Amino acid sequence: MTTVAEPSAWNSTQEPFAQVPLTALLADQAGRTPDAVAVVSGVEELTYQELDARANQLARRLIGLGVGPEDVVALVLPGSVPFLVAALAVLKSGAAYLPVDPGYPQHRIQLMLDDARAAVRLTLDSIAADLPSADIPTVVLDRPEVAAELAGWSPAAVTDAERIRALSPLHPAYLIYTSGSTGRPKGVVVCHRSVVNYLTWATRAYPSCAGATVLHSPVTFDLTVTALFAPLLTGGRIHLTGVRGGPPARSALRRSPSTFLKATPGFVPMLAALPPEFSPSGELVVGGEELLGDALADWRRRHPTATIINEYGPTETTVGCMEYRIAPGDHLPGGPVPIGHPIANTRIHVLDERLDPVPPGAIGEVYVAGAGLARGYAGRPALTAERFVACPFATGERMYRTGDLARWTADSQLVYAGRVDEQVKVQGYRVEIGEVEAALTAHGTVAQAAVVLRAGPGGAALVGYVTPVAGQAPQAARLREHVARRLPSFMVPAEIAVLDEIPLTPNGKVDRRRLAQR
Repeated sequence: MTTVAEPSAWNSTQEPFAQVPLTALLADQAGRTPDAVAVVSGVEELTYQELDARANQLARRLIGLGVGPEDVVALVLPGSVPFLVAALAVLKSGAAYLPVDPGYPQHRIQLMLDDARAAVRLTLDSIAADLPSADIPTVVLDRPEVAAELAGWSPAAVTDAERIRALSPLHPAYLIYTSGSTGRPKGVVVCHRSVVNYLTWATRAYPSCAGATVLHSPVTFDLTVTALFAPLLTGGRIHLTGVRGGPPARSALRRSPSTFLKATPGFVPMLAALPPEFSPSGELVVGGEELLGDALADWRRRHPTATIINEYGPTETTVGCMEYRIAPGDHLPGGPVPIGHPIANTRIHVLDERLDPVPPGAIGEVYVAGAGLARGYAGRPALTAERFVACPFATGERMYRTGDLARWTADSQLVYAGRVDEQVKVQGYRVEIGEVEAALTAHGTVAQAAVVLRAGPGGAALVGYVTPVAGQAPQAARLREHVARRLPSFMVPAEIAVLDEIPLTPNGKVDRRRLAQR
């Protein structure tokens, strides 16, 4: 292995963080601000003390069912107060929570429960009848007899003496499923230590979490870990209203205006069109896929005093592992926004096929090491060994092979450059889809762009989809001319269609499969 100097002090990220389970930090905050409002959903509010008490009662019910560390409890629940209570209860019991979208097909729900070896399901009466049959206990939280039973349990703090076994920072806190290239989803197992490291950093990096946070993203997406737990570690308030909430949601946000929001890039144009109370006054964190500055321009014009953060990180690195901040008054780049610098206790390496660091300007694969690494994939030791590899820069450490490509800029920033496995070939040439999308969004009439590869009689061809800037009418011919002036001919989309909006997956990412089927 050769050595190419990485940017000076790039990976000098050591910071102290508590070596305790997440539950200890949550309990400490509940003790500091017992009477503060912790969560709002419509007209319902719970204080920190009430939320903590309900979670403790449900945790004791789970322990009574034999649940403890290294077990998994499935939360087949929407983003709601019951979900938050249930997630906290599972953590307090010592088990790991598995968020499951009730809207998923029964087959996928069953696959996830079987793959994770879930010990218990928690759900609501309106959902229970549609769930696939299972040989594990199902607790329907809003049934009167269940509510009455839970009320009989002690609301006091749960201790290790009550748990099946003592809870350690190395025990799993949650499982999040991501799509797999083989069609079988992968359950990423994240331990308390990794979550505590991330949240310790996040509560310092995002001070506006101590105000009011709007949670709108599906709870099956690890992006929501920030919005769920960072406020609860800082005395903040969570609004489980959704961005399309009715009068109760808007009324609640007027009383306690949003200060923090985390969203995917595909959601930002929609956010710009919503009433101002849904937008944060302090910090907008964007993550989940590549961020282009043009997609932020309209929102930033309406909210010039907010800080924008591009947070990068696969689920396997615990929510986020890098950030790039755009403070009020900072220049907003028109193309790809850098993914920035590593967060606390995280080391980033950009390597070639021989695991040698790449020089500035060259593209390499992003590898992540440090305290944020997940344990691995549930029940998939071979895949875990393939993706979590030995780190050649630190004896005995692992690093996660992200599959993301990036390059160093002259000022020691990292810029996302696509996926190792999402490169496409057109006329024999390798094409990074993101580069074509960036060229389209550089046109003044285009707000968003997505490009897919579509097979046809004459071979595979690129097809572009764009949404218009307000008051503009993009024309396909002019857009093709525009791209042709910037990129080689084989990278110019054969067709370009104008849409009202780019379709998104349930997790808020561009739904390329739907686009390819149009």
